[in-house]
Amino acid sequence: MLGTFLEISITTPDILASVQFYERLGLQQVPVGETWQHPYAVLSDGRLYLGLHRYDFPSPSLTFVLPDLRSHIQDLETLGVGFSFRKLDEEEFNEVGFCTPSGQMITLLEARTCSPLQPVSGNDSLCGYFREYRLPVPDPAAEGRFWEQLGFLPTGDQSPSAARAQLSVEHLNVGLQRAAPPPATLVFVCERLADSAARLAARGLDAMPMHDWDGAAALELSAPERTRLLLRDTDY
Repeated sequence: MLGTFLEISITTPDILASVQFYERLGLQQVPVGETWQHPYAVLSDGRLYLGLHRYDFPSPSLTFVLPDLRSHIQDLETLGVGFSFRKLDEEEFNEVGFCTPSGQMITLLEARTCSPLQPVSGNDSLCGYFREYRLPVPDPAAEGRFWEQLGFLPTGDQSPSAARAQLSVEHLNVGLQRAAPPPATLVFVCERLADSAARLAARGLDAMPMHDWDGAAALELSAPERTRLLLRDTDY
C-alpha cells in the first residue's frame, strides 16, 4: 500500500552536527541525489536509513517510495487518509504526506532520493541491530488497526488490553507503546551493552543508563537535533 520504505526523515537545524553525531556511532553516509533544494544527507548501518534535512517539517517522518504516486491517491483516500500536503503537479517531484491517528507523519515519494548503502568491512555501528521505530500512543490496539490498513502486519500480542503492539513491513518495525510522549524513539538491540558504553564514552558521546519498559538494561542517547535513541541489551 505504501510502497518501499526509504528512510526515517529528520529535520535538523545543523546538518553537519547531526552527520558527525551519527558517524561517531558508526553509521555511514550514502550517496544522495539532487531532488531536494535544501541540504540533505543520509546515514545508514545497512538496515536503518536516516535522512537528515535542513528543512522544517513534522519530524521524524516515515518516508516510503511509491512509484506512479498519483494513481494511488484515491485508494488511500478510500481508507480514510486525509493528506496534510500534496505535491502532484506534472512539473514537480511528486510527494504527499499524512498523519496517523496519533500524529505520526508518513511521507510518500514518487522515486528514491538516495542510494542503498555499499557496506564497508569493519565499520560496524555501535548501536547494534535496529529493532524498531517506537511511537508513544494512547491506544496501541486502535492505532494498530490503522497501520494494518496501510499494509503493516501485526506481530506479538495484539489484544485490546495490551500495553504495546508491534507491526512490520519489509525493513521496518513500528512499535506502538501506550505512553504519554516522550518523542518517538529509535530502538536498537546491543548485546554487548557495556562494551558499547565504553566505546561511546571514548568518542565523547554521553549515554544515560536506564531500564526499558520490560526492565532490560539500556542506554539512552540524544542526537543534536533531539532524536532519541535507545540501546538495550536483550531482544523482545
